[in-house]
Amino acid sequence: MRRPIVLPTSWKGWIVSSGFLLVIVAGVWPMIGWVNRATLVFGVPALVAWSYLIIFSCCAIMVLGNRLVGEDESDD
Repeated sequence: MRRPIVLPTSWKGWIVSSGFLLVIVAGVWPMIGWVNRATLVFGVPALVAWSYLIIFSCCAIMVLGNRLVGEDESDD
């Protein structure tokens, strides 16, 4: 029987997978309710600053994944 979910096989893969899981958890409903306030953070509403943080952290996790997991593969 085939697995519906493919699990990482190395510790580098687990780090990248857990990073993505943290980004997903940070972007779901309860967290949005906590930052949806009428305060300004760096001149923008807190919800907008939180959204920027989610976007930049997702990009950082992808770069980390390319550097960690990508170095195991060769393009020969």
